[in-house]
Amino acid sequence: MRSVFAVIDEDGALKFSIEENVDLPPMTDHSVMVQVRACALSPYVHTQILQDVGLAHSRLPVGREVAGIVTQVGSAVTSCKEGDEIIGVVPLDAPCSGCADICVLQEHNIVLKPEKVSFTEAACAVSDGVKAYTALHYLARICAGEIVLIINGADATGTVMIQLALHWGAKVLTTASSEEERTYLEGLRPSPSKVIVVGGKASSLVKSCLEETGGLGVDCIIDNGVSQFELEEDQNLALGVTSQYQPHKHELLSCLGMGGRWVTSQPDLQLDPPDSSLLYLKGASLSFLFADVWTLASSQQGRFLHILKDVMEKVANKTVRPCFEQPLSLENVPDAYRKDPSQRGRQVMQI
Repeated sequence: MRSVFAVIDEDGALKFSIEENVDLPPMTDHSVMVQVRACALSPYVHTQILQDVGLAHSRLPVGREVAGIVTQVGSAVTSCKEGDEIIGVVPLDAPCSGCADICVLQEHNIVLKPEKVSFTEAACAVSDGVKAYTALHYLARICAGEIVLIINGADATGTVMIQLALHWGAKVLTTASSEEERTYLEGLRPSPSKVIVVGGKASSLVKSCLEETGGLGVDCIIDNGVSQFELEEDQNLALGVTSQYQPHKHELLSCLGMGGRWVTSQPDLQLDPPDSSLLYLKGASLSFLFADVWTLASSQQGRFLHILKDVMEKVANKTVRPCFEQPLSLENVPDAYRKDPSQRGRQVMQI
C-alpha cells in the first residue's frame, strides 16, 4: 500500500514523500477499512499543535479528510457495511495517512456520503464545513438578522462560512485583499452584503464596518489569524508566516459591537489590560476556533457526527458549494506540499 508521510529533518523542516508497502494499523471491533477515492490536503501540517497535545512524532501522517468506499468493517460496526460510500476524518493521533490507497478509520469518525455528492466534493467540504459550523453555530451562536464580519472570505474556509451564515439568515460583511477577490466574492449567490477591500489604509476596515452598522459595530467577528504587532518591521515578520491578510487586534476590537462575539484562530493571542477592559465594557466575549478538538474529545462524538451529516446534506442540496482546485494524483501530493499554497480553493487528491 502506498501512503504519503511527512518527516521532520534535523533542521525542523518537513519533507514529504510517498512510502511503499506501508503496514496498516490493526483492525479493532469499531474499525472501518476504506479504499480512498479522494482526500483533501491541509494547507499545512500542524506540527506545533501536535507537540502541544503530546502527539508529535518524527514521521507524521498527511491528509485527514477522506472520502471512499468501505472494504472491511469490525465486528461491532453498525453504521456502515462493505460497499458503502463514506466520508470521514482521520484523528490527529491516528498513525495512518488519508493520502493513501487504503485508510483505517474508527466508526465514530465517519458518516455515509450522499449519492448526489462526489467523492471530491465530500472530501473538500469536510474540513471547511466543520470549521465553519463550529465557528458560526457552537462558538458565535449567530441568529437571523445579526451582522457577521468574516475575514478573508475569498479562501476555501471563508467561502463556506459566508454560505452558511447567509443560509442561517445573517448579514455578512467580509474582506478581500484584491479586486480579483472582490469580484469573486460579489459573484457568489447569494453574495455578502458588503465586500471590504483592505490594503494600505489600516482604518478602512473599521470605517466600513461602522458605516454598515450605523456606528454600532458588528455582532460577530470570525478571523483567520490577527496581527499583534505595531512596528512595521514586526508586521512584515508576521506576513512572512502567512500571505493572507491579517487585521490588527485593535481593529477587530473597534469593529465589535455591544455584546459581540469574537471568534479567533490565533492560538497565541495576547490581550493587554486595555484590550480586556474594552471587551468588558462592551460586554463582549472571545472564543478560540480549533476545529480539530472534535476528534480529540470523545465526549462530543455525537455532536461531531451531527455536524458531518448536516454539512453533507447542505452540500447535497447545494446550500454549501466547496471551492477546490483541479484534483491531484497521489504521486503529485508531495510536490503540492513543497509549493507555496497560494490557490484560493482547497487542494484535493483523487484516486
